[in-house]
Amino acid sequence: MKAYSVIPEPVSFRIFSDSPVFTLTDALTLEGTDRAEGCFQELLSFIKDVFCVEVLSCGKEKIRMEISGEGASEGYSLKVERDRIILTGNDEKGLFYAVQTLKQLLFQSEGSLPAMEITDYPRFSVRGFMLDCGRYFFTVDAVKQFIDMMALHKLNEFHWHLSEDQGFRCQLEDKLLLTEIGSYRSHTNFNSIPHEGYYTKADMLDVINYAHSKYIKVIPEIDSPGHVMAMLAAYPELACFPRDFSVSTFWGVKHDVLCIGKESTIDFMKEVYGELAEIFTDGVIHLGGDEVPTVRWKSCPDCQRLMKEKGMKDESDLHTDYLDTIGPFLQEKGIEVRMWNDRVKENMTDKSLTWQLWNGEMKKEEVVKELNSGRKFVLSCSDYFYLDLPYARTSLEKAYDFDYEAEGLTAKGEKNILGIEACLWTEFVPDMLTADKMTYPRLAAM
Repeated sequence: MKAYSVIPEPVSFRIFSDSPVFTLTDALTLEGTDRAEGCFQELLSFIKDVFCVEVLSCGKEKIRMEISGEGASEGYSLKVERDRIILTGNDEKGLFYAVQTLKQLLFQSEGSLPAMEITDYPRFSVRGFMLDCGRYFFTVDAVKQFIDMMALHKLNEFHWHLSEDQGFRCQLEDKLLLTEIGSYRSHTNFNSIPHEGYYTKADMLDVINYAHSKYIKVIPEIDSPGHVMAMLAAYPELACFPRDFSVSTFWGVKHDVLCIGKESTIDFMKEVYGELAEIFTDGVIHLGGDEVPTVRWKSCPDCQRLMKEKGMKDESDLHTDYLDTIGPFLQEKGIEVRMWNDRVKENMTDKSLTWQLWNGEMKKEEVVKELNSGRKFVLSCSDYFYLDLPYARTSLEKAYDFDYEAEGLTAKGEKNILGIEACLWTEFVPDMLTADKMTYPRLAAM
């Protein structure tokens, strides 16, 4: 009996025969709920693009789409019977994922399927992919291509990394210099080739609407208070020691960060994140918050004054104070706030900020302690899910082998693991050819 693969592997997958009982032709009848219109179009476009078949008339082969309104969100069932296929989604998202499974099956079978039955629902509510457009700019069409592949693999969150030391890519109407100045760098590392690009508000809304048509949330990230050289090039007054800054041309962590001691800096960032929240309406914003050197803060009179006023023990407390200020500002707008973990900050008692686990500086027992205390996590363990890493370091086999239970990330706080996210950082990914090579098939493994 021929084997068929579905990604991700379904909860239940039974094949009842070896010979085909359904064959795709141009005489295909589509029937079902009006709420399935988008799914019908998704399937018809696939059939036309892959099989060069344009459905022209109604015939005996039928594909029916239904929504049950019961069971786990995003769950579905797929049944292949004599001359018909029945797709039933627990909700609209589930029906969409049933169509993605059918697309995978039709592609493998060249349009002829045996009798089978599939039932599936997600293990995690968050199944994400992050694209770093700060280091290298990717066009709107390229971003949509990533979203298409996310949908095919039933991923549901697109994390859009929009700012870096090397480029600010998100046009904000109240802060136009961020892109007028911050989106351009003179060269990259040791070459002499300028690099530039940014997304207008219309571009971002286009991407958001496209992602929503695939039931994918869009989560923007403007990184702060570190990784802000492009921001400082546009608005140098945000630094502890203002001077003429340039957008970074080399990779690596920079000493110049936002000046936490100036109230004007905090007001500026609230305006930035406030406008970002008006564009991206899916209710989640990522603050970044990682890799923040404190060397400038040690000699900054404004930062030292704030530390004294608030009784802070060392400069790392300024980092925590910033996150504990911007986080609640966004949460008051009904937004879930995420940030990268770097290390355990003992005085960061606010458990409402979701941490994205990426590095090894935070010991596993510390992660479990945070999970048990109520901290929510998204897992992006770099050794497994950083897609920019060479295959010699993170092989396809290793990517498939990840098991958060084997990693020791369990205990009673397991319910606080929201899900997993693969990340494509682009320091060494300058184009789509390289991006495709690094992303696939490891994204499928995730």
